[in-house]
Amino acid sequence: MKVNGYLDIYGGLNDSETFNVGAINVFETDDIKSLNVDLNQTQLRLSTTYVQKNGKVIYAVVESDFWGGNGQMRLRKAYVETTHWQIGQMWNNFGDQDIWPNIMEWEGPPSGIWIRTPHVKYINTFNNTAWIYEASIEAPIDTDFAYQELQPLLEEVDQFTPDLTFAIKYKQTWGHLRMSSIWRHIRYKLDQKIDNFTGYGVTFSGIYKPEKNNIQFQLVGGKGISAYLTTVAGNGYDGYPAIENNLKPTPAIGGWASYEYFITEKLHTNAVLGFTRFSLHDSERLVIINAENFDETLVLAGDFKHQHYYGILNFMYDAYDRMTVGIELDYGVKDLNINGLANTEEIDIDKSRDAMRISFGFMYYF
Repeated sequence: MKVNGYLDIYGGLNDSETFNVGAINVFETDDIKSLNVDLNQTQLRLSTTYVQKNGKVIYAVVESDFWGGNGQMRLRKAYVETTHWQIGQMWNNFGDQDIWPNIMEWEGPPSGIWIRTPHVKYINTFNNTAWIYEASIEAPIDTDFAYQELQPLLEEVDQFTPDLTFAIKYKQTWGHLRMSSIWRHIRYKLDQKIDNFTGYGVTFSGIYKPEKNNIQFQLVGGKGISAYLTTVAGNGYDGYPAIENNLKPTPAIGGWASYEYFITEKLHTNAVLGFTRFSLHDSERLVIINAENFDETLVLAGDFKHQHYYGILNFMYDAYDRMTVGIELDYGVKDLNINGLANTEEIDIDKSRDAMRISFGFMYYF
């Protein structure tokens, strides 16, 4: 059970239940303060373990929360796992399911990869339990190619090719290091014609935890992988029409790191820093929405850069064995830079806006 409270001090995230830096509206200046409390992040988990006669184990999980809108229940995980196989909906293999900064807010760093998709995953070792490899076939992610500040004038079509991933993990008693990769085939419709482009990316992640204190990190880079990054996931930022309407995958890079330090046996603090950057070069046509000092929509040919910065500092207290209370300061900045031609007129839009929030609450594990 999780009580989630958040006090927006200023910035453009008053309507966001999570501290999603990518959702900041840089064209507005409204800094209305707001206080919200809910329990929608509470999770219910059913699990079972079946030990076969040969000693091998089959493990199954069904997990839900109340994040389906207006407190409605939604499915988070539903999978069956054996020694070498995992089938069902679980964390996508492109990310690292064993890392997550110990924070109160629900979104996480903007470049984090914590998407859950239906998949079939194979797990094995290289005859050495310290080296583990994982290969998966993931359900493709549909996209509507429409972001908050821009519309590339592409139409959504159904995807029919699964995403493919491969990862290698080096595991020790102090933690692990992991590298993963992904290949995507993304379809779209432009001027009533269906076409496709290729997306690909790599991540490098790990955790160092010799005792209670720990360091976690993740770096990601690639093209056409924006659907996997938490700050813009599901917003269709994977590709854009470049010169001569040649669709290109959007380059994206990002990373985050966290440090958790136990001041006492029960009192601990966490610091997290993260960033993402997306860049569109020589775009052929984009509609910029709510651009200040321009029409409501603006057709642009040029370059578009989009950056997010994220920082958190919190204090948590383990009041009981399974209860943690905490308070946290969240801060984020969103930068947009747009330059090029709009109706034959040279333009240069450079907008930045920050947001600050205090998150608080408690978590209790039954």
